[in-house]
Amino acid sequence: MSAEEKIQRMILELRALEAYYNELAARETLVARAILDNRDTVNALKSIPEESESEILLPLGAGVFMRVKSPKVDTLLLNLGAGIVIEKNKEYVLNYLNTRISELEAALSNIIAQKTELGNKINAQRAEVNNLAADLQKG
Repeated sequence: MSAEEKIQRMILELRALEAYYNELAARETLVARAILDNRDTVNALKSIPEESESEILLPLGAGVFMRVKSPKVDTLLLNLGAGIVIEKNKEYVLNYLNTRISELEAALSNIIAQKTELGNKINAQRAEVNNLAADLQKG
C-alpha cells in the first residue's frame, strides 16, 4: 500500500471516528438534560406543601401560570414507558427518581469516558496523518 493510500484510508477512519465522537457528544447532552429533568422533578415533589390550603403555581405553557390550591399528594401517577402508568405513593416515586438519576449519572460517566478515549484516539490518528503527509511532501 502506498503512503498516499494509507493517508486516504486513515482520513476515512478519522472521519468515522469524528462522527462517532459527535454522536457521543449528542448522547451526553441528552443524558445530562434527563438528569436535570429528574432532579427538577424531585425538587418539585419535595416542595409541594403538605397542607391542602396552600397555593401553588401551575404552569400552563408559554410563560403563563395559574394559581391553584395544592392537592394533597397521597399518590402520584408514574409513567414507566411503553404506555404503562402506575399509581404509587410520593416516597416510592422519589426513590424511583433518585434511582433513575443514579443510573443516568453512571451512563453519563461512561459516555464521558468513551468520549475522552475516542478524543485521544482521534488526536493520535490526526498526528499520524500529519506526519505521513509531511513525510510524503519531503520525499
